[in-house]
Amino acid sequence: MMMYMKSAQYNALSIPLVDNSVMDVGRLIANALVEAVRRVRRARRWYLVDPLSKAFIRAYLIMKLSRVKSVQLIKTLVKTIKKLRDLISEAYVPIKAGIREAWNLSALASNWGHPGAESWRNDKAFIVYQAITLKWLSRLFGRAILSEEDK
Repeated sequence: MMMYMKSAQYNALSIPLVDNSVMDVGRLIANALVEAVRRVRRARRWYLVDPLSKAFIRAYLIMKLSRVKSVQLIKTLVKTIKKLRDLISEAYVPIKAGIREAWNLSALASNWGHPGAESWRNDKAFIVYQAITLKWLSRLFGRAILSEEDK
């Protein structure tokens, strides 16, 4: 019994995550997906996941594949896990605030008659600029600038 416990790593439910003799990439990715979904739901950010990703996650978890042979499926799973991790990371908070501010400024300038203001909403450089500005202002005045409750 003690010899077996040294050869495998266990999660909180005593389910072997990695067996040193056999590395199944599909199982590792599936465990990472389940853990990422669990963290996003715990952080109450599940509503931010787009419907296509939600459907893909549900379908993959329903299938319960024993082995994943498709490289394209593995790439898609990794991208989905990265999206979920981005939702709960601290680096995403200023970007989300920058997107919100870009939309607000775009609407304001559009109401004032600026012809190209609507394109600001999708301008990544403008969004990053707004995120950096808001992050700097939040350090100056406190975290209240980056919060979602200011609407």
